[in-house]
Amino acid sequence: MQMNRIMGVIFAVIVVIVGLVMLPLVLNQTNTARSNTYIANFPGTQAIIDLIPLLYSVGVLGLAGAVAFFAIRGN
Repeated sequence: MQMNRIMGVIFAVIVVIVGLVMLPLVLNQTNTARSNTYIANFPGTQAIIDLIPLLYSVGVLGLAGAVAFFAIRGN
């Protein structure tokens, strides 16, 4: 039982590391999308594109937190 908890926490750390490694890719793609001339016609679209890195980071940390929580909880 203790080994499953340790493995769950290690998996949560791996999820965070992989998410941080892929963050520059997300930033690069959002910058590419913002530089598109056709997107400049829609001001709300640029605001949504600016939120993508934040939502990605929150999603990765939320997933890692959920994995660690359920691993420690034991279910």
